[in-house]
Amino acid sequence: KFVCTPIPPEADPSCYSPPSVPHGPSSNGQTSGHNGSSRRGVMSDEAKATILHLRESLVRQKETILDQRETIRELTAKLTLCEGFGGHQKAPSYGKHSSFSPEQTGKTLQTLKERLENLQDSLNLNARNSSSSYSSSLRELLQRKITALEEQLDSYYRDHHDDHRLLRNLRGAGHGKLETVLSQLHHGNTDHEKGHSSGKKLKTPNAFLLNFPVKTNYMYAKMKRPPVNEIFALTICLWLKAGAGPGLGTPFSYAAPGQANELVLIEWGSNPMELLICDKAVTLPITMTDGKWHHVCITWTTRDGVWEAYQDGVKKGSGQNLSAWRPIEPGGAFILGQEQDTMGGRFDVTQSFVGELSDLQFWSRVLSASEISTQATCGGHLVGDVMSWSEESVELHGGLVQVPFDPC
Repeated sequence: KFVCTPIPPEADPSCYSPPSVPHGPSSNGQTSGHNGSSRRGVMSDEAKATILHLRESLVRQKETILDQRETIRELTAKLTLCEGFGGHQKAPSYGKHSSFSPEQTGKTLQTLKERLENLQDSLNLNARNSSSSYSSSLRELLQRKITALEEQLDSYYRDHHDDHRLLRNLRGAGHGKLETVLSQLHHGNTDHEKGHSSGKKLKTPNAFLLNFPVKTNYMYAKMKRPPVNEIFALTICLWLKAGAGPGLGTPFSYAAPGQANELVLIEWGSNPMELLICDKAVTLPITMTDGKWHHVCITWTTRDGVWEAYQDGVKKGSGQNLSAWRPIEPGGAFILGQEQDTMGGRFDVTQSFVGELSDLQFWSRVLSASEISTQATCGGHLVGDVMSWSEESVELHGGLVQVPFDPC
């Protein structure tokens, strides 16, 4: 049965000891009173322990909240450095005190993504903790910030390719650092302006380029229509212009199920350019260090593994025994700008492409030297039967944008 004892309103229920209540002269009443006091003492100890436990839990939750608030302040400070240039409500300012740096923006985005991944790991480890809802809210906040920052970066590069007057103002303002990072933008716009001044028009509605301004592990394009049949012979041609820094990176990579290096063109660091087919590599005598556009073609056939490399319509090298008698498997992922360690993912930032590329065409046959030369000199334009260059065939990721461009 329950015993109800009135206590003063200001008293602590866990610490209040009621005065002794007489139970009459009988021994039974004394025994009952003694046992009741013992039970109340035990209940009081349990209540104290429960309250202490709750207080400790509250302190731990407060510490967690303070730590996460500090993380928010730290990330907000980083975002503040980048968000100033992205808004379009006001006219952009590019005076001498402007601190915008696309390179720094890319690094900040990478840092935010790493922090978001760490937060996700922490959230998984503490899924049963009472502060998980707060971590989830922080994760959503970071994701929104990253998305907004990528959209701002997209708008910046789109505006700078389309608005030539803005680029001239930037050059006049003496933004040396911006010019270094965006040197490929400068050359691209110069070529584009020359084309307009001479009265030239875009050759086809599919004349556009993809710009990779900095090394990242998240900026890439994916061809929507990968090979659907085994490839026994091939020719791949594209226009390339190297960016600043050593090493071109990876203009394209094709990974098939079970083989990440099914077909790769890569120039890593100070190493020469290489062609990998079925994880076998050959060195290509092609150099692209002058900051100009070049037309590059590679051919290969499974018969004896014969390969050829062309630059600007001229054969630069050839060989054989490159994965002879083994076809290239279908059903993989064809990625522009990144090297794949697994099919469709695990990109390495040190192997990413920096520069611009355009008009990638993929044939299931070996083109003749005259056909390649005609394309390199803009005497004709052939369309690949395996893959062709069009806005509808390219899927963009990580802030990559399409920019109108005619390589001829």
